Parts: sequence; C-alpha cells; structure tokens
Amino acid sequence: MSEIGAPKRARITAVVAAFAAASLATATFATAPASASTADSASASVLALCKSRTSGFLMKWGPVSKECSYTSPASGWGGKLRITWNVQSGTNQTACVQARMGKARNPDPWQSVSCGTLGTGTIKWPANTASNVEVRVQARNSPVTNVTYSI
Repeated sequence: MSEIGAPKRARITAVVAAFAAASLATATFATAPASASTADSASASVLALCKSRTSGFLMKWGPVSKECSYTSPASGWGGKLRITWNVQSGTNQTACVQARMGKARNPDPWQSVSCGTLGTGTIKWPANTASNVEVRVQARNSPVTNVTYSI
C-alpha cells in the first residue's frame, strides 16, 4: 500500500470513530425520560450533550448562542430536541427562551421553549440532521437575565 493511502485511511477512521461516539451519546440522551420534574432536573443534566449560557435584555432578545451542535440519528428519532434551561440562581430574574435549528442557509423559525425561571421544552429537529442549536433569551423583569441551557 502506498504512503498516500495511509493518511486518507486515518481520516476516514477518525470520521467513523467520531460518528460512532456521537451515535452512542445520542442513544444515551434519547433514552432519558421525556419529562423530568424539578427534582429530577439535576440528574437529567448529567445526560446533557452540551451546556452553555447566554443573556437577554429587558423586553429585547439578547445575542444568539451557537455553542451547541447536535446530530440526530438517521432512524428511530422522534423529530424533537429537548432543551432545559434556568436563570442564574439566587436571583429573581425571569426570562423567555427561544431556540431553533440554525442551518447555514435558511435557518428554521424561532420556536418558544418556555418562559419563567426555569423550563424544559422541545424544538423540531428532523432525523439525520446535523446543525447548531441556536438559543436566545429575553429578560422579563430585570435589565439583564443570564440563562444556562443544556441539550
């Protein structure tokens, strides 16, 4: 075998390994209960594929957070991605959170996750789709609200 074939084979092996790891993580996430109580939210966050945070302003949408990406499985997928969020602890902040599948061209419309001090919601996420999760926040009762979210 030539020297030129070895790097290509190594790249293919790396891609296959990354896909397998993502599939395993997806399978673990997909088996989590569809709804979790507030008491269960701490244990549910252990299964999170990605955690990030963003901020919003009083009655104005804050910057779009794009730190989390996700690849849905090709089959056996319900078509929805679950997002859990909460405002900064120890504050009386409230917020409204929206999310969407942020495709490079023609991103999906914003979908409401929920409003309040914490919440869990779902957004449409078709099977066999890879994209960034885009999340934005709007403060409801303070100049700035900080939100942590996970998928």
